[in-house]
Amino acid sequence: MAVFKFSAYTAGKEDEDHYEKGTVVARDQADALEKLRRERFTRIKLKQMRGMKALIHQFTADIR
Repeated sequence: MAVFKFSAYTAGKEDEDHYEKGTVVARDQADALEKLRRERFTRIKLKQMRGMKALIHQFTADIR
């Protein structure tokens, strides 16, 4: 499994967009995008994490 950092917007109350950052664990980039879209995120930016940081964030990811 890969770990990705993401930044994206999500619709809030009264059609206000909210900017959020976090991490997602997924098989690949396409799977990560699918998981984030299911959570109603838009304008998604992804960056794959590597090394020790990825290992640590695999256990503390915001979205699995």
